[in-house]
Amino acid sequence: MSYIPEQVKLCLRDLVERFKRNRIKYVVVGALPVHFYGRPRTSADIDIVPISHISREKLKAILADRYTLYYNGKIVMRFIDSVTRVGVDILLSLSTAGLSRKSLKRLRRVDIDGAQINIPCPEDYIITKLKARRPDTFDFADVMSVLLNMREQIDWKYLTNRAKEEGLAHLIKYYRDGLKWKTS
Repeated sequence: MSYIPEQVKLCLRDLVERFKRNRIKYVVVGALPVHFYGRPRTSADIDIVPISHISREKLKAILADRYTLYYNGKIVMRFIDSVTRVGVDILLSLSTAGLSRKSLKRLRRVDIDGAQINIPCPEDYIITKLKARRPDTFDFADVMSVLLNMREQIDWKYLTNRAKEEGLAHLIKYYRDGLKWKTS
């Protein structure tokens, strides 16, 4: 995990410990899961989705002594860690992240420098990146790297069904065609 900056790992460990202490289940999305499925790459922030129901006020209280809220939007709360200066995006619903209740049954537990974290399975991770599809980001390269590295393990039926649920079936076809072209 040498591509993950030390300050991101420190912030992640702190967040995971706070969530654990407060019995908040979560899943980490964004750039960090790509290290386990696709490729190493640097990321300067953390994207996390609470699975347990928690109010904004309770979330702010749990983080108040170390994290400064700088954006309190409808679908995301953005904080800055005052110790590490790492940004933390807390997505306020599974659907915003491109996850579903089915996704929770397929979470993976991985280790980042002693912190046990929950990440989506490869198929759901692909869906999270396709749902985000932000211009001028690494989303396209992240999806392709996961598809290339995990192509033998991908559950295509599950991925296709999840893509249909999210209105992304056309993108799965596009990426699958690209994968065939790239690997032929």
